[in-house]
Amino acid sequence: MTPCDFAQYVRQVREKLQQLTEEPVEEKEINYGRQLKVRKGPDTVNLALYNGKKGLKQVWSGKVSPLQDQCRNALGEGEPASSGAISPALEPGGVTLLAGKPGFDGLWCGSDESGKGDYFGPLAVAAVCLDLAAARQYAAWGICDSKALTDGKIRLLAEKIRQTARAHTVLVLKPRFYNQRYAQLKARKQNLNHLLASGHIHALGRVIQQVPECRFALVDQFTRHNAIASTLETGFPGLKVYQQPKGEADMAVAAASILARDAFVEVMDQLSAQAGFPLPKGGGDQATAAARKLVREQGKDVLEQYVKLHFANTGKL
Repeated sequence: MTPCDFAQYVRQVREKLQQLTEEPVEEKEINYGRQLKVRKGPDTVNLALYNGKKGLKQVWSGKVSPLQDQCRNALGEGEPASSGAISPALEPGGVTLLAGKPGFDGLWCGSDESGKGDYFGPLAVAAVCLDLAAARQYAAWGICDSKALTDGKIRLLAEKIRQTARAHTVLVLKPRFYNQRYAQLKARKQNLNHLLASGHIHALGRVIQQVPECRFALVDQFTRHNAIASTLETGFPGLKVYQQPKGEADMAVAAASILARDAFVEVMDQLSAQAGFPLPKGGGDQATAAARKLVREQGKDVLEQYVKLHFANTGKL
């Protein structure tokens, strides 16, 4: 399986598991694959996903618990690596998942986010509007899900996207503002998915305002139930919004994922400079250790400027 296809597969698994808990599902790189960590209450489940010569392999670890059963059920019987149905179907040489949708005219926008599973740094949401000619050029450049690309490659491709997209926008919630917004949502008994939905709505809305003739939008689906489609379709009559897992197979969504990740990395570099040492990405033990160091050197009050306080890492400091 290609790195892009594997990244899309991991993303799909992660999004399904995220629906089981309000705690962010953590992701980190391991040899020959990725590890996902799911937390809910006192229970923790680890799932290692490997992309080897014999295909995909899943390895569960952690204490047997109701949460592990829920995770296995969420992935379903069709999830194992042998299914072969990992990537969404594109037409031969295709660049969009919207091909074949009623009335599709070759102009559309896509959105994606970066940073929601990272303890340090911002949440970034981006949207990109493309036509088919630009999308085919993006495919030739190697644009795909940002998780399959290095930071250096992302930086180069992000500049090309900014120069060639019909329209684009990036919204960045730095940690201090992120924490304020999350606290407001929690007080209303809402969660991270509501914050993400708001980001996608605003990012896509700004792009559609720039290209009012755009009548199609695609969102990389992160939860089954949200207000993205209804809000945008009400605000922009004639717009049709689709949501689909593994949306990064679509060039507009893939381009948005690259812009979002580029913005995330840029802010992480700024925060690292402020901290005086490199801040780790992800939400694992390295992130917790870095936060402890930050607290020792600058005091606990500075945490809100660097991290997403609702992560379980904060309780370990």
